[in-house]
Amino acid sequence: MTLDDAIERFRAHLAHERGLSPRTIEAYASDLSALAAFLAERHGDGVAVGAVAVGDIRAYLAGEVGRGLASRTMMRRGAAIRSFFRYLARRGHVERDPTVLLGQRGARRSVPTIVSAERIARMMSLADTSTPRGLRDRAVLEFLYGTGVRLSELVALDVGDFVPLSETVRVRGKGDKERVVPFGGEARAAQLAYWRWRFQWDGEADDGALRSVMHEPAFATARQGRISRRTVQRIAARYLDRVAAVTKASPHVLRHAFATHLLDNGADLRAVQELLGHASLSTTQIYTHVSVEHLKAVYRKAHPRA
Repeated sequence: MTLDDAIERFRAHLAHERGLSPRTIEAYASDLSALAAFLAERHGDGVAVGAVAVGDIRAYLAGEVGRGLASRTMMRRGAAIRSFFRYLARRGHVERDPTVLLGQRGARRSVPTIVSAERIARMMSLADTSTPRGLRDRAVLEFLYGTGVRLSELVALDVGDFVPLSETVRVRGKGDKERVVPFGGEARAAQLAYWRWRFQWDGEADDGALRSVMHEPAFATARQGRISRRTVQRIAARYLDRVAAVTKASPHVLRHAFATHLLDNGADLRAVQELLGHASLSTTQIYTHVSVEHLKAVYRKAHPRA
């Protein structure tokens, strides 16, 4: 079997058996196609999967490091290659998995920049809620910070995913895994204010009102189409830039703030993991580093002999 044929089989496996998101599948396929292109230059077209040696993979990864790729990108490329050859070995397409001899490369996990709760509150007050655009922007910002959802999860939501009486929302995360996230307070109030204008509701936003528009996107454009990722990115950048100096003003900054502020106020790490939809607790633990830094800063400021 050629490498190109194997990549197509692996792509189908990721989609139909593992249920990964289209974006994740495309990222893996892109990484493996880059490896295939490198091996075609090294050995010629039509490289067989059984002919790939660990030295080939090391040479490819070394070249990518030499190009200056970020640590996280390199981690993803290594993970894609390992997953690919493990799949081939399990299916009997290769006699041995060459990645078994491949050294692990640890990512330099950076601590996220966190916007304070005071600056978040100031940011929320900037949206002009006397206008349709301001109502939507406020709802988007409050939802991102109030639930900690990913950008992709927000744009995929329909009105029917909200359960008004229980103040929760059903979110479909990575791998099409569904989780239930609490949804109340300022975020819920902003969302309902936006929907009252958008759907021209006069009465309460009860189950009946939501049922009539349940298939509509939760967040929409001016023409009532589903809001795009790029639009949400612009909204987050426009308002964050006015209250905080962050390297990259993006929706993910609000997800970082959501997690860190919960932990700062005593939330359990496991609970925050569930809310964020992290498969591994180690992914969530990066926020404990931020909280510890916050505690150290408080200590240095408050302790008379610090």
